[in-house]
Amino acid sequence: MNRKITKKNFLSTLVNIIRSKKYFTIIIVPQKAQKVHKFKISDLALTALGVLTLFFIIVSGVMLFNYFELVSKATTVGDLRETNMRQKEKIREFQDKIDTLEAQMEKIRQFDEKLRIITNIGEYTKGEEMFGVGGPLPEEGESVTDVDKYTKSLMREISVDLDKLQEESKLREESIQELLSFLEDQKNILASTPSIWPARGFITSGFGYRRSPYTKTLRMHEGLDIANKVGTPVIAPADGIVVFAGIEGGYGKLLAIDHGYGITTRYGHLDSILVKEGDKVKRGKKIGSIGHTGLTTGPHLHYEVRVNSVPVNPKNYILN
Repeated sequence: MNRKITKKNFLSTLVNIIRSKKYFTIIIVPQKAQKVHKFKISDLALTALGVLTLFFIIVSGVMLFNYFELVSKATTVGDLRETNMRQKEKIREFQDKIDTLEAQMEKIRQFDEKLRIITNIGEYTKGEEMFGVGGPLPEEGESVTDVDKYTKSLMREISVDLDKLQEESKLREESIQELLSFLEDQKNILASTPSIWPARGFITSGFGYRRSPYTKTLRMHEGLDIANKVGTPVIAPADGIVVFAGIEGGYGKLLAIDHGYGITTRYGHLDSILVKEGDKVKRGKKIGSIGHTGLTTGPHLHYEVRVNSVPVNPKNYILN
């Protein structure tokens, strides 16, 4: 059965609740003082105080947790920023090194081209132009995320450029090897090309048609006659291999050297032969001596130069 709540009823109920509350007495006894202090506190107030204390502890704990979390995040951000700064320095070093390598590679390429011009070798066309890494480094005020993105992008560019440098260095190595091979071949050609006098003496008969001292008719004289006393040294005018050492008809004692590249030299009327077939000789090596053997009117060396088995004027192959 519902009763109507009036102002009088509410006040009466409130007074009854207050009267019915329990109280706790707190007594404080000082060590020397004789007066005892008493404090009365209700169970309601004590409960409220406990609740407030628990609330304060919880709030303080949450605030401390958030504080330490913020400190941790700040430390992490600082570490990341420091790491990115170190990465920027490393990237600068990489850029400088790549720029230096590209400059050196460009010098090698230019030197390669000059050698090819000097030696009249065609241009080496397998190479390609290289591209350097680009773009400024991030400014100091940019965020860690921006620096990280830039770092990743630049590292990809550096990787591409390093691949290009490696490929370019390989191509330049091939080009230089080709040049070295060519120059070595030229060196061999020069070393194998007759270029000095085979003996000291006087030219008594040159290359070309002359009247034979025996038949008095015009005949082709296929070499040079160099007159000197018997025993005068005969030297090889170029590197080569002895292909004949013996006696051959009117030449008397004859020596023939193959210099390669289609060039051979022949030495007739020798008094002595100091090498044998198959021997390798170097320019300036003594190979025999002037003699008076075979069909001859006096001691001299008959010297021939043949290119692809065709006699040519030996004077064209004497530089000294």
